[in-house]
Amino acid sequence: MKLTDKQLNFAIYFLECLLGTVIGYQLYRLHPVAGAWCLLSIILVLSPDKKDAMDLAMNRIKANIIGATIGLLIFYIHPINLLMVTLGIALTLLFCELLKVRTASRTAMISVLIVTMHEPGQHLWDVAMERALGVVTGCLIGVILTYVFHVLLKARKSHKNG
Repeated sequence: MKLTDKQLNFAIYFLECLLGTVIGYQLYRLHPVAGAWCLLSIILVLSPDKKDAMDLAMNRIKANIIGATIGLLIFYIHPINLLMVTLGIALTLLFCELLKVRTASRTAMISVLIVTMHEPGQHLWDVAMERALGVVTGCLIGVILTYVFHVLLKARKSHKNG
């Protein structure tokens, strides 16, 4: 049975998602907090059409660094209340605009909320660092999977055509 390009692209994306899930889940088992963020980021970065994978990953990494940094600053300025959370959201939007990552501003704002509204008893710095490490690792894994499978698809096409 001969697959169409559309079917082949879906099959490859399907395999990427499954492999990404396996890798992310294993990291989650090793380190639940960073691994959870890693697994989420892998799935968010994988791209069915491959065109935007690198942009997605880089914007997500930038957004999480922006959000985690602003969240840490807000937390140290004053105990968290509505005014401080609102200030954190406003600063995040401004920094995303200035750094030209507007499309990732939602991710950055969520990062601010996660950092500032961490579970009682947890160390704030650990929350921010685990999230950032997990996201960056997951983004890198997602990009690697996307391009490895993309190279395989190109090799298959060139072999088929050549």
